[in-house]
Amino acid sequence: MRTSLLIIMIAVANFAFAAPQYVTYDFSGGRLGDCLITYLHAKWLAYEKGVPLLYKPFEYSSFLVLHDRELRKVQTASKNIYKCPYFPESTWEMKNHPFSGFAVDWKDPEFRTIVRELIAPKGKLDLIRPPENVRGVALHVREGGGYDVNGFAYFPTKFPPLSFYIDGVKAALAQFPGEHLYCQLFTDALDPAALITKIRQELPPDASIEFHYRDNNNVHDANVLEDFFSLFEFDILIRPASNFSIVPSLICDYAMVYAAEDYDAEQGRVVVKMELAP
Repeated sequence: MRTSLLIIMIAVANFAFAAPQYVTYDFSGGRLGDCLITYLHAKWLAYEKGVPLLYKPFEYSSFLVLHDRELRKVQTASKNIYKCPYFPESTWEMKNHPFSGFAVDWKDPEFRTIVRELIAPKGKLDLIRPPENVRGVALHVREGGGYDVNGFAYFPTKFPPLSFYIDGVKAALAQFPGEHLYCQLFTDALDPAALITKIRQELPPDASIEFHYRDNNNVHDANVLEDFFSLFEFDILIRPASNFSIVPSLICDYAMVYAAEDYDAEQGRVVVKMELAP
């Protein structure tokens, strides 16, 4: 076991005994989803142990409610501040990369209320919503969009094949027979129309579903907050193991979540986790 991993494990295990006065966090160097998952892990520790969180700004955080509400500085000489390291919620990533973490009760109602109030936009955003009385499907397809290169080789659950998404759409149609589905594609793909064409070709001709997507300015660093908060507006979420869409699936209740959970290298297939609302 790597020394750094052992240090993290010991630090987390001894957290309860160290009685820290504050909790803060370190970043992985990733984008919005990675920063939010790290913030949430640290927030859970602070919440569970009843100590304040020391907030560190990150990209886009100045546009969120938490930027104005969280504590940033303390007037204390104490060094008893616990730094929560980044670790993923992805099963495959936890198994295949040197991370160690702890369990979070994502269903804790009080914690959910707190973080939903904090992870909220300060200003008005142009969100995408399905029509009223129509079941909406948020389809998050991560391709790289010029940012990630050869992603599948390194993170097969973050960049699953298109067949994963096709199976997810089919599962949604099967789960809600007789209903018309409104599917919005959220993606960094440079040609979203081609993705929709390929998905349509694999569905029955009479499938009761309509597809929508942004047909311009569709790049990895555009519409980031708009797309992120739009994910909360839908009933069904089909997602890869990307923290960008993992975060909504953890703090929002969906009628159905179809997720890339793991990767079976011997079978060459993505292992799916499907959750339905009780």
